[in-house]
Formats: sequence, C-alpha cells, structure tokens
Amino acid sequence: MTPGPSRNDCFQVEIIDRPAEFARLADEWDELAKGAADLAVFRSHAWVSRCWQRHQAMHGRSMYIVVIRDGAELVLAAPFVRIADWYGTATLAWLDSMTPLYNDILVVSDQRSDALKQALWRHIRRQWSIRALKLNCVRDDAEIAPILDKAGAIRTWETVAPALDISAFTSRDDFLASQSSNARYNLRRYTRLMEREGPVRFREIGSAGDLEASIRWIFAHKRKWVEARFGAANWIAAAGVEEMFLDVTAFESRRGRASVVVLETKQEIIAAVLLFRCGGTIFPSKLAYDPAWRKVSPGWVLMMHIIGEACATGVRSVDFMIGRDAWKDRFGGQSIAVSNYRLRNGLWP
Repeated sequence: MTPGPSRNDCFQVEIIDRPAEFARLADEWDELAKGAADLAVFRSHAWVSRCWQRHQAMHGRSMYIVVIRDGAELVLAAPFVRIADWYGTATLAWLDSMTPLYNDILVVSDQRSDALKQALWRHIRRQWSIRALKLNCVRDDAEIAPILDKAGAIRTWETVAPALDISAFTSRDDFLASQSSNARYNLRRYTRLMEREGPVRFREIGSAGDLEASIRWIFAHKRKWVEARFGAANWIAAAGVEEMFLDVTAFESRRGRASVVVLETKQEIIAAVLLFRCGGTIFPSKLAYDPAWRKVSPGWVLMMHIIGEACATGVRSVDFMIGRDAWKDRFGGQSIAVSNYRLRNGLWP
C-alpha cells in the first residue's frame, strides 16, 4: 500500500499496489461488492485476484487499486492497473479479465455515493503521472459512467448488452406461452430431429472434473467459431484466458454462482454454455455448439431450456452479456449501451 493515505474532504484515499495488501481486503471487498447487486459476481475479490494474475505477467503493469474509507469502513474501491510508458507517465486501465465483461467501481449505495465518486475523480485528476484513462466495457448504468461523460471522455467504441426480463413468468409453460407460435413450433421440430439420433438430455455440471472438461469443450468450439467468422482468433485465444475462466468458474461453482449446462444426444455434447448466477439474474457467458448440428439450432434450444427452468426458480432476468448476435436477438428484450472510454488526464495534451 502506498504510504501516507491522503484525505479527500472527509474521506481517506489509499492506493493498494501490492497483492498481499489486496489479499487482506477480501472480506471487506466482498461486503462492498454486495452493493453491485446481481453484477457482484464480476466484482468479487476472487474474480479481481484472478484478473491480476493475467495482468502481472505483462510488462509495465502494476496494481493500482484506489480504495476510499470513511473512518474504518471501506466505502469505495476502484480496481485499476497502471500501465507505464516511455515518458515516465502511465495510463490507468481496469484491472479486468481483458475479455468482454462489465467493468465498474464499487461504492456504497447510500447518501455518500456521489461525494465518494467525486473524491475518487479528484484524486485521479491530481495525479500528474497519470497521462490518460482507457476504461473498457462500461455500461451506461455503471457508477463511473456519469463521471466519465461529465469529464468529456470520448466513447471510442460502443455496443449493447441485451437482456430479457422474465420476472412475469413462474414456470417453463408460462415462458413458452409468451413465445411466438413459430418459436414454439421450431422448438418442437428441432427437438424431434435431435431425438432421431438418440435420447436428448439437458445436464447441469458443477463438479470439478466434469466442469473442466466441459469448459475446455466450450473454448475449443468457441475458438473455431471465432476463427471461421472473423478470420483470426481474438481475445478468446489469448494466453491465460481459458485457464482464468476454469479457475474462477471452479471457485464460483462452490458458492453456487457458476456452472455449465449442456445439451447432449448419443451421450455427446452438442451445445454448452458457461453460466454465472447472482441475485435474480443469470449470465450466459460463453455459448458454443457443435457445427455438425447447426441446422437444429442447438444453442438456441439449450437457452430456451435454461430460461424456462429459470422461470421456476425465481430468476428475474437473463443478461446475454456484451455484444449483439443473431441468437440473442431471437429472444427480444431490452438492451443497454456498453462503451469503451478514453480520456486525457489533467494538463496532458
């Protein structure tokens, strides 16, 4: 931790720059993360710790986590990394997974919230050595979004995150009744076509050994799909990504917040999705299918099953995560904008 925490109005601002110091924050951090509601699964101390394992292997990167206290209470946490440049200055970026997942700060959800966010911003603006901020995957409803917009940050890239509200449904039958007659017909037809090859089974996997095998199946098929669609593998093929998701999924599965759901026939996986759960929301993070079964839309059939089952367990929303895709559009629902921000800091040109 950087010595001599500064005071910003009535709050204490500290910089956590050593992993050992961050490790000691685990309980306080996760208590604060509860304020992020359903998105807390991507803000947990365990998740950020595993993200750091990727960043620390990269040249010129150092931990730069801003924490603010009100007395002894941890009331704000901003997980950044400091990326050094040749000028002796640096850029601040998220201490994130370096994959398309939501990023934000953590802050208490009470009357102190606005003052705390302003205290964070004043601290950053006063750091002459921080040349710029590059903050990716920020939702429009993120805590930090209004601050960046007010500061004149440029949105260099925008997409959407589709979501489906299922709070009105209490059973699979309720959900299916809300779908078009064409969707219900296709679901029956695709299922019958799959059943010609053998019994069709949906299975949720949470145990360590099967979990690893199914996640590796997802990544192998997802990489092939990305290469076929875009001509080259992008972030999903980067070193350490698959291992990070294996690690964090195993950890979150023990907390009941992660699993893999598979669609099988002839005892072989034909579609699978890595699923995170938190509060009343499920997050299908990675969906893949065997292209040999493309004509029966196995990924869509799998998601229809998952959503139908979720309706009976009190789930309120399905967050399809970042990026528009045809299979997501088939479910309808609402979308929220997600942006990458860039901002020059202070007096730097």
